[in-house]
Amino acid sequence: MERSTRKIALVGIILLVVGLIAWIVQLTGGLLAGSNMTNVFLWGLMIAVFAFLVGFGAGSQFVASAIILSGKEELKPLARIAGACGLACVCAAGVAILADLGAIRNALAMIVGMNPRSPLAWDMIAMCTFIVLSIVQLAMIARDARSVKVWAVLAGLAALALQIVEGLLFSTQTAHGWWATPIMPVDFLAVAFVSGFALILLIACVKGASSKALAWLGCICASAIAVHLVLALIDLCLMFFEGTPESAGILAAVGSNILLYLVELILPFIAMIMLFLPKNRGQKKPAIIASILVIVGIFAHRLMLLFPAYNAPSLYLQLSGTDFTTGPYPISTGRYLDWDLTFANTTPYFPAGPEWLAMLFPIGLALVAAVVILFIMKKLQKDKS
Repeated sequence: MERSTRKIALVGIILLVVGLIAWIVQLTGGLLAGSNMTNVFLWGLMIAVFAFLVGFGAGSQFVASAIILSGKEELKPLARIAGACGLACVCAAGVAILADLGAIRNALAMIVGMNPRSPLAWDMIAMCTFIVLSIVQLAMIARDARSVKVWAVLAGLAALALQIVEGLLFSTQTAHGWWATPIMPVDFLAVAFVSGFALILLIACVKGASSKALAWLGCICASAIAVHLVLALIDLCLMFFEGTPESAGILAAVGSNILLYLVELILPFIAMIMLFLPKNRGQKKPAIIASILVIVGIFAHRLMLLFPAYNAPSLYLQLSGTDFTTGPYPISTGRYLDWDLTFANTTPYFPAGPEWLAMLFPIGLALVAAVVILFIMKKLQKDKS
């Protein structure tokens, strides 16, 4: 095992152990004991981590499929790494969902009582399909089988379907205006391309890939960033020109998280400029900096997926028969008091300390799983030879 790989495994184990301890605390004390989640804030930080990891998983598979189908020999070693990262991230995302459920037994309800009309059911089916096809594809890569291109296409289509379903999972939640937009599934696809190519670009720099490979990965990553930023700005403009109380509430919630929102937009924008500059193409140092900026920016993007959605009123109501017949009343982020004519707002959602620590569990698991998968593939290659 290479020295860089051992370091990644060590970091992954440390994150996994710290996160696992925090998760066990949540399991024993309940989610409310170790988080700021309530009956109002149903989806916490772990859902953001779930979307973060799924995006990197699907995006890494896009990279693997593109390399295999292109037939570029100089990129062939990266296909194995990209496929392993894709499988590891999606499996770790599944664990993040288990952590968010609060008790592992709750996962049985999703299987036994599956509703085929529910986007959650589609999501589970899409994830399982992706994992199976990804495993077969990696086995074909390790064996250098002739049918590897067929499995690369199937795994790529599964990744495509997974991201579309993820986007639908949020965009069908009409009670939250920040999510209920047809742009959401398309942006999930764009973010997956950004995430996957940025991750593999960073790994390619560490592995000492050729300048041609770095230029190819960087160009696609920068193009995907451009699409993502355009979609984000279109969504913001639609909210601004809509002019409804709901859209005004969403914009106010975005404004209350303006620093995080700027990180989400500015860091990928800087990375895009760095990767598009002719003098930086194929250069290792700019590629590393740009990749790190993208990863941080995408994580901020996933955090922004939650905060404005939950910190903005999702329903406005006018109470007749009172002195307050013209004002909007946010009822989804507050509680009704019998002795008051209005709804009392709750404090905005922000993850508690144990939530941040538990978040490290699936991230560490993804790192360790990727190393283990690559080790198994190496053993399969040796057995064949």
